[in-house]
Amino acid sequence: MSLDRLLGTWHFTMHHSATAEPVTGRQRYERVLDGAYVLLKWTYDHPDFPDAMAMLSEQQLYYFDVRGITRIFDLQIDHAGWSMVRLDPEFSQRYTARFAGPDAMDTNGEYSNDQGATWQHDFTMSFTRVE
Repeated sequence: MSLDRLLGTWHFTMHHSATAEPVTGRQRYERVLDGAYVLLKWTYDHPDFPDAMAMLSEQQLYYFDVRGITRIFDLQIDHAGWSMVRLDPEFSQRYTARFAGPDAMDTNGEYSNDQGATWQHDFTMSFTRVE
């Protein structure tokens, strides 16, 4: 399965453990560097969540945000969706996305403070492709 299934602009609604109200925003996936990578940019319509970008290959996602944080995730994609994971002794993360049709995705994010021995719910997101 190719990352091309993600290309385009998506609107999302996120339900995050840190806030009672839903958070909305946009993501855009586009091929760059002669198609070798996919550039992902996203913005949140909430001041407490950092705008960010990522560079995706078929196996890894390199994340950067406005706070100066950089993270590297292992990435897997198949016909049902995609997932990424980053194991770190202090703060691990994993994210699973499932396609809910050609222009919809539902996702789940979790974190761990013990290098993945136990996982805690962090957020869910629902995406709709708008272009």
